[in-house]
Amino acid sequence: MLKLNLVIVMSKRHRVVSIIIFSIFLFLSLMICTSVLWCNRTFGKVDMDQLLFTVLAPTTSTDHGIIISWILESLVFSLVIMVIVLISYYLIRKYWANRFVKPRFLYVINRHLWVLGVVLLAGALSMAESNFGVFDYLRKSNQKTEIYEPKKIAVKKEISDGDPELIYADPTSIAVSGENPNNLIYIYLESYENTFMDVVNGGIKEINCLPELTQLANENISFSNTDKAGGALGFTGTTWTIASMVGQSSGLPLKSEVANDMSNYAKFMPGAKMIGDILAENGYIQEFCIGGNATFAGTDKLFEQHGNYKIVDYKALKNDGRVQRGEVCEWGINDQGLFRIAKEEITNLVNSGQKFNFTMATIDCHTTDGIKCSLCPNTYSNRYENIYACQSKQVNNFISWCKEQSWFANTTIVLVGDHNTMAVKYTKDIPADYVRTTYNCFINSKVSSNNIKNRQFSHLDMFPTTLAAMGFKVDGNKLALGTNLFSSLPTAIEKYGQAYIEAEVQKSSTFLDENIYKFN
Repeated sequence: MLKLNLVIVMSKRHRVVSIIIFSIFLFLSLMICTSVLWCNRTFGKVDMDQLLFTVLAPTTSTDHGIIISWILESLVFSLVIMVIVLISYYLIRKYWANRFVKPRFLYVINRHLWVLGVVLLAGALSMAESNFGVFDYLRKSNQKTEIYEPKKIAVKKEISDGDPELIYADPTSIAVSGENPNNLIYIYLESYENTFMDVVNGGIKEINCLPELTQLANENISFSNTDKAGGALGFTGTTWTIASMVGQSSGLPLKSEVANDMSNYAKFMPGAKMIGDILAENGYIQEFCIGGNATFAGTDKLFEQHGNYKIVDYKALKNDGRVQRGEVCEWGINDQGLFRIAKEEITNLVNSGQKFNFTMATIDCHTTDGIKCSLCPNTYSNRYENIYACQSKQVNNFISWCKEQSWFANTTIVLVGDHNTMAVKYTKDIPADYVRTTYNCFINSKVSSNNIKNRQFSHLDMFPTTLAAMGFKVDGNKLALGTNLFSSLPTAIEKYGQAYIEAEVQKSSTFLDENIYKFN
């Protein structure tokens, strides 16, 4: 009788509430832990910016395979484990309590079941923190930075290139001029990094997966963080496609917490002055070409509102009947089809008689497994390396076509990886001390530099550097947070260190909110 009284001493209502709280905390703990493990397996080490963008990205333009993978490995798995635990608890209490479990122990478990849930949740949150730095991100986002605030700093007379102390230069107040600057072809290479080169050239592979683009980089201008091939360092607010486009176009990082909502805003960073705005002021006709749908993350608004670009995307191509059989992939049109379209579009731009800027974004190397086409070889060790090799050959063939055209001599071509790949299963062989960087190459630059090796720079520096390569003079050689790499000035991260600049841009900014995003 005493045993029975000890078991039922706690009210049924109290027990039910405790079980409900425990169930919720158990499920959340399982979801967090399995999601962290899934993220590490799927994307590798990512920062909070990438994580927030991925989690909040609209599912209409997301690889359904990734979504299904998360549902099965995290959501369904967590539900199954929770159900098993609850059924086990019920069976123990209902049938085995008096036989195998001491009543007092069962009483303690019932009484403090919610405490166990709290402990599990705390452990899961600790796991998320150690992987993504969640609390550090929240702490910095609640702090204010003043690096964007306008400051009048006297420039020493002996410094002819500009002010090396300046971190942020407001593009709306910077003079940009040029005598007969070049046309521009700017290609964002999806997930394209130098890692897949061979060791001799600065990568980690035994066999070079991008031999043609390696040769292009060696024959032209390619800025590097080492004495071999290298490129831009990963930087907060530039490590996914739309953020990279914003960073390279404006010299500003994209706020991850609003990145996915930009398609819902009427204006895309309306206070920012970007490369498209500057080229439009100089009479350029501009076009952006992408194999997917440009509405994703507000990409269409970025280019339409900052330079009045004509948008050529999968939807437009499909409506015009220009998509050929064999070119369609899960994202839209593959790069084989996109380069065919690019040649047609550039020819039309040339025939307009105006200076032109043709910007395009490839897709074939997108996570998680890339997109194979009929041109891809089968000579490398895995699928992704073969796709990398295919991309290298396709881009090189496109450049060869450009060289045959009458307008080539007056056109600067910029090739740049948008971010490092997140196809983690193909990057497990990367040494821990290897610094991953994105590919870059400037072809037909109107200026040159002897200082292209052992540089510390980010995608933000591409903004003024591209204008300089085209033949424009940027007063002070700085635009936003970007520095002209052809100048003698150090970049912001060379001058102040990457850790400091990244810590500052992770903070909130009244200046950005009121003058760039114009949230007020």
